[in-house]
Amino acid sequence: MATPRIPQNYKLGNIHPAKSSGLPAPTVLLVGFLGSGKTTFLRNLLPLLEARGLEPFVVINDYQNAKIDASSLKSLVKEVIPLNGNCVCCDSIHELINTLLAMPEKPNRVVLIEANGTTDPFSLIEHLVAHVELRERFFPLIQVGVIDIKRWQKRAWQNDLERLQAESASHLLFTRLDTESAKSVARVRADLEWLNPRAVETTLDELAEELTRLATTPRRQPGEMTFSVTKSKNKFSIKSQQHQHQLSHGFVAVQIDLPKKVDGSALMAWLRQLSASVLRVKGVCQLLELPGIHFVFQRTDDTPPQPTMFPLLAEPTIPPCAVLIGVRLDGEALRRDAAASFAAGKVAIVKAGPLGIGILEQS
Repeated sequence: MATPRIPQNYKLGNIHPAKSSGLPAPTVLLVGFLGSGKTTFLRNLLPLLEARGLEPFVVINDYQNAKIDASSLKSLVKEVIPLNGNCVCCDSIHELINTLLAMPEKPNRVVLIEANGTTDPFSLIEHLVAHVELRERFFPLIQVGVIDIKRWQKRAWQNDLERLQAESASHLLFTRLDTESAKSVARVRADLEWLNPRAVETTLDELAEELTRLATTPRRQPGEMTFSVTKSKNKFSIKSQQHQHQLSHGFVAVQIDLPKKVDGSALMAWLRQLSASVLRVKGVCQLLELPGIHFVFQRTDDTPPQPTMFPLLAEPTIPPCAVLIGVRLDGEALRRDAAASFAAGKVAIVKAGPLGIGILEQS
């Protein structure tokens, strides 16, 4: 394989492209708003791919500390690469290209890229298809839009970004179907059918079957894509493309280092009382009540907030911490509040939650 032809503005450093086996890999770009269920989707999809004899290569992009989500996947996949950065289509694009070019090619390879929850998919797609080597090695390119039925278009000024993320998707996967009424589900489906009529609704099993077929049978020509980049129907899209992209830059992240072990009920109480400006929290920790076990915890913008956590099957590669994502966050104030909350905790009770995930509640 020839040395990759990289535009001069790419700051690649010392990259060593992997030796090509001539086997292009079907590539999934996973996009969805904060808390829509992208990482949970990956955790459920990876065992299905492995059972079908596929070799997944996973790239996780997230605010501040992508290693949090990567830690939750370590027991499910051999190769998972975390990329930190507020915007994979800007801050982390060079690192993403480096990672993909250096990926060893294998038979039955599939690539899964989870973009952070405020990614502009159009900009990211442009980078991936404009690069000659990426077009040759990673195709077809499939964009899966993860749609939270419960919170679709209930995000105030962030609605425009959520719709933007669904517009270019080739596949739509709905989460929280079991918690919403048939009327609500039908309303969201109709909205998305109007917004992106080319997208196909899929499920975990259907996507696993499609990826298996693509990875094990002759493929289309390099560079062919399955997503749609047709004229936008987003009512706000008459604004410039630059404005659309800037929507994804209106968020900030604050990382808070946690004690080596925290009181479970204090952690849950702190997560519940965070202000509405905090849209998403992810973290890893150990609990005083359950020593020796590491947990991943999270909180989305549900009303009321419903923090959840589950045990890690593998040792995390990062120290205990929490990453808060939101709008105009005051990092110092959040750190002071966290320190005060963990200083006065109560005993927590662990009970079984949905899908076997443990939920901690105050006693």
